[in-house]
Amino acid sequence: MDVKNEVEELLKEIKEYRNDMVARNYPYQQISDIITRWEMRDFLEEAEKEKKELEESYQESIRQREERKAKEWVKGYNKWKKDHDGED
Repeated sequence: MDVKNEVEELLKEIKEYRNDMVARNYPYQQISDIITRWEMRDFLEEAEKEKKELEESYQESIRQREERKAKEWVKGYNKWKKDHDGED
């Protein structure tokens, strides 16, 4: 079982425990706070992962754009050179 599944299983068990405490009218704010922290932790990890993937994709698009610009410049230069080779 991977860590994500283990955390999900832990959260499931804690939620069941909290629900049982609520049914018995025990104070449950502390356990709710723990659940919320773990849920937010998972959310923040996913958000960071997506941010990193977007940044990598953006950098790749910049690299490809620069590569296309360089190829277009070389193509244009070669055409210009071919057109002007016999003028000297």
